[in-house]
Amino acid sequence: MGDQFQLTLRNESDQPGLTFAVYTVIDSITNATETFPMAWQVKRLNKGNKVTFKWTLDYWFMFSAQGAQAGAIWEENGSIDVSDTSKAQNSVLLDYDGDYLFRYNPGAHPVRDGYVYLDTSAQVPKYTPENGPSVALAIATGDGTPSPAVAGNSGINLDHEFKIHPTYYIQAGQVELGQMADLTTTTALQKVVFEPGVYQAFWTLTEENTWTQG
Repeated sequence: MGDQFQLTLRNESDQPGLTFAVYTVIDSITNATETFPMAWQVKRLNKGNKVTFKWTLDYWFMFSAQGAQAGAIWEENGSIDVSDTSKAQNSVLLDYDGDYLFRYNPGAHPVRDGYVYLDTSAQVPKYTPENGPSVALAIATGDGTPSPAVAGNSGINLDHEFKIHPTYYIQAGQVELGQMADLTTTTALQKVVFEPGVYQAFWTLTEENTWTQG
């Protein structure tokens, strides 16, 4: 288990019914379609209240029998833990025998610091928007539970490569856990940077509905 990160968000806005969400952006190189960051950790906050989100940089792959698209809620159907430093666990194969299943695929890709790989077999059904499949990279939340962070569509004989160095964004609005976003069109996002060796950050949504650090 890696170092624990903590991000505290405080609400000083008069806007009612705000949900505070954390997104992560993870570079994905794949011959499938685009990937969508999702509301990875969320909490509804009234004015004057705060929440501390916690996580460690431990990773899982997940799959779902649904398509990935902005605005939809992504729901996991299965998962497997992965490690970029392990030859036995840095590569995973998504297969199908009447149902989807994950298995480790050791040696399929070289061990590279910061990279994990997900391949799909020839038995995986052809992609459809209604039934997928789609795949996601998940990150461990404070209690060690994996929560999906970024999802993309998949299909037959595809190679997904993820560079696991997350960039973080926060948002206050009307959003649900697991809701996928197109961050190129989503507004009012604030980038959160953790400098090397720094594992805590504090941000406040002000009465003017702007973000301020500290």
